[in-house]
Amino acid sequence: MSLLEVKGISKHFGGVAALRNVDVQMTSGETLGMIGPNGSGKTTFVNIVTGHLVPDSGQLLFNEGSIAGTAPHRLAALGLTRTYQAVRVFGGLSVGKNIEAAMLLGLPGAPESAERNELVHWLRLDHRLASLAGSLTLFEQRRLELLMRLLQRPQLIMLDEPVGGLAVTEVREMIALLHELKARCSIFVIEHTMRVIRELADRVVVLMAGEKIADGPPADILRDRRVVEQYLGTTHA
Repeated sequence: MSLLEVKGISKHFGGVAALRNVDVQMTSGETLGMIGPNGSGKTTFVNIVTGHLVPDSGQLLFNEGSIAGTAPHRLAALGLTRTYQAVRVFGGLSVGKNIEAAMLLGLPGAPESAERNELVHWLRLDHRLASLAGSLTLFEQRRLELLMRLLQRPQLIMLDEPVGGLAVTEVREMIALLHELKARCSIFVIEHTMRVIRELADRVVVLMAGEKIADGPPADILRDRRVVEQYLGTTHA
């Protein structure tokens, strides 16, 4: 079943084209990766899909319904949410209070306490509930942000560089968590760390200067001549 359809999306900032006629499709249960150099339009794409920006042209469909221009909180209620490059948690509140704040969204079918506790345990935050979120390590904050989004029971979660800033051992742990996340919802992931893309993505879209230049299985994309020459170089992690 089609989950997300992006048809002919374009976005300009002044005279600069951030996206030019980009098409992207996702099916339910799929993990889709997006790669490309800085400035290629990846975050602009996510900002448009998640309601932070309005496209200049094109169509956005989620579960076959139009979502162009829909506010982020309304998209969350529909089952579409995201995380950010720079982690967004309430640093001055405890982990427990961050969880309570996420629950206050009052979305339909909010998790019961048993489900909430299972998520807290799965993300290994049960021993940190009384700690200020701002005192957590970056990896812990990323797990807390993910927990807060999962409390919305998303059908699709869009992850913007989920391993950015993490140590090598933490990257391995995050990849393992994201593998388990695939059983809970569909995933769209932007990453520069090619290990994440190779190990997680079912399919990869490549953006270059605001245009889609490739779309296919990771193994094919990571040896595509255009992708290697224009983005990956002769070697890649």
